[in-house]
Amino acid sequence: MPATFDLIWLTVLAYGTGHITSFFILGYLGSIALSSMSLDRNYGVYNAFLATVLFSSMGFLVYYEILPLVNIIMPPVKPTLLSIFISSLLLGGSAFIVNQIVSKLFSSLTDVNEKLMAIAMTDPLTGLSNRRSFFSNLEIEMARQHRSSNPYPIAFLLFDLDLFKSINDTYGHEMGDLVLVEFATVLKSSLRKQDFPSRWGGEEFLVLLPNTELDGAIVVAEKIRCTFQSLSFAFKGKQLQCSTSVGISLLHSPEENPESIINLADQYLYEAKKKGRNQVVSEKNHSV
Repeated sequence: MPATFDLIWLTVLAYGTGHITSFFILGYLGSIALSSMSLDRNYGVYNAFLATVLFSSMGFLVYYEILPLVNIIMPPVKPTLLSIFISSLLLGGSAFIVNQIVSKLFSSLTDVNEKLMAIAMTDPLTGLSNRRSFFSNLEIEMARQHRSSNPYPIAFLLFDLDLFKSINDTYGHEMGDLVLVEFATVLKSSLRKQDFPSRWGGEEFLVLLPNTELDGAIVVAEKIRCTFQSLSFAFKGKQLQCSTSVGISLLHSPEENPESIINLADQYLYEAKKKGRNQVVSEKNHSV
């Protein structure tokens, strides 16, 4: 809309003053207006009309201001209404084509940028969000927690696949990758829409559960642990079963340091490993 008002008053100024300077100003601001159109994803009749008005006005200015100067050094050329109309249509049509080309180029660049951003925020193997994306979503969730009239806890579930290194060493990295992908699938199918799973690194996965008390978090962790343990992976005629250990911690308010809470989940996870793996540890059952 600002571009529209700029064009209106500038066109009036151009016709009112009758100075050649107005043509150059109109052309300059016209290019700015055209650029602003290309930044709008809602292309259509409005932008086409705006571009046509812009360049039609320039067509009239060419005939009424440029041609008198040209006539000084060339045989006189007398503009007619038909020639003015045709030139305006040609310039307006050219503006429309240029606008569409710029719009499509900008749209393509925007799409490419969105895809690159998605790649930067996603683990390529499992399709889950990566650590960078996790912290970005955590900031959003903590801001929501802060705005809530009834502050709620955010649960962190830190998973580590048991004996994963031996799986890679014994069966190869191809099998290891398959196990990681299957575990990611279990996560996706076991969580709510508002929950946020991520690959934390290596064979570790961190899940964010908004508005979840400790008992609810334990239920979710046990569900994922049992589902994953029930899977069977076939390899060269042999069946492989895997398990996972889990550490759970809760962030009760935005004033708490989330990294410290995640480290606490990591401590509980380490305790689960020491106790024999394939189990869930939280403040409810950890060793004092």
